Order: sequence, then C-alpha cells, then structure tokens
Amino acid sequence: MTLSYLTLKPILRGAAGLSIATLMLPGISCGNSNSQPPAIVIAFSVSYPPPTTLSTNATVGIAAAITNDPKNAGVTFACTPAGNCGSFTPDPIASEVPTQYQAPNAIPPGGTVTVTASSVTDPTKSVSATITID
Repeated sequence: MTLSYLTLKPILRGAAGLSIATLMLPGISCGNSNSQPPAIVIAFSVSYPPPTTLSTNATVGIAAAITNDPKNAGVTFACTPAGNCGSFTPDPIASEVPTQYQAPNAIPPGGTVTVTASSVTDPTKSVSATITID
C-alpha cells in the first residue's frame, strides 16, 4: 500500500481574510500496481494446538488459523512418515475449525510424527509440529 499526502489549499476566505480550511489528509493510492496484498499467515490454533505426546490410536482435535486468505479456502492437513502417521477427518477444513487427528495404530519409526497444516489458497504457507507417539 502506498501512502501519500494530499494538501488542500485554503479555498475559502472569511471576511477578515482568514483561512477557513487548510487540511492535510493521508491518502491511499488506488490502483497502484506495486501494491501487494498482505501475506497469508498460518499458525496452529491456541484453542486446538497439536499435543506434544499422544498414544497410538488416540484421537485429538487440531486446528490451524489462517489470516489474510483472500479466498477463505481453509486448511489442509498432512503428516509424515507417510503410511504410518495417522489420519485427519475432515480434511480440508475451515480456518480455526478442528479436524480430528487419529494417531497411527503402531509407534512409527523414530517414535514421532510430524503434522503439517497448509493453506489451501497458497500451499507454500504452512506450519508443522512434532508429536511423540507412545
């Protein structure tokens, strides 16, 4: 966003010749091709954060919050290691709405899974957390 200042000159003089209106207003340039929309930001919800530890087959709600999403398209969830990390229902889901994460039925290699929430509008915007499965 480009800010500029517009100065309005005195346009009306009273009987004594005093300036009645002199004004400086901040203006916003419209149609500036250099303007960029605010970047999409994603973070895990403080109401439904991923746990640090979860038992095999346990279920927990996890949500992510997206700001500045022009399409309001929501979040998609994924996890690794592929094939042995659990599942999400539903997926994708709206911002700030918890998906149900079900931990894998066996402890994965290394004992942890990485859960990632990504913006549907811009999948390059994501947040990840590691969960220990016991």
